[in-house]
Amino acid sequence: MSKLVQTQKFHLCAPPKDMNATAMTAEYVSLKGYDHLTIVIQTGAWAGGTAAVSLLEATNVSAGSATALGMDYMWTDDAAAGTLVKTAVTSDTFNLDTANSLYIIEIDAEELDVDSSKDCVSLVVATPGANADLYSVLYILSGTRYEQGSPPSAIVD
Repeated sequence: MSKLVQTQKFHLCAPPKDMNATAMTAEYVSLKGYDHLTIVIQTGAWAGGTAAVSLLEATNVSAGSATALGMDYMWTDDAAAGTLVKTAVTSDTFNLDTANSLYIIEIDAEELDVDSSKDCVSLVVATPGANADLYSVLYILSGTRYEQGSPPSAIVD
């Protein structure tokens, strides 16, 4: 039986830190070797800011020809109550605004604009304002297209 670490690629994009008055654009990852990307955002202490979350797609991991990537919904577990709730997203963005919560975005590779050679994705989080708001971001890539002993890197083209 395969282990999760043999079939999924985990990539820590933003280690836990205070994002006081700081916007963040996570690393781009390539979905050339994967069918799916799950983005997990975990908040810690939250002093009251609202940080808008959106997605970008590009032709390479260096942000070539980057444009907005639409999203219709995300899942949230406010205050880590143990229940993920599917939540509609308005205008391709939502806000981080609750302490000790999980926010999860699911992206299939087929959602990318492959006609424009876009196969890379990044998460963008706007500044939460002058607040001591903490969060971290983990990418989980799955559905490896080319089976091998260890899932391939996703931070190279």
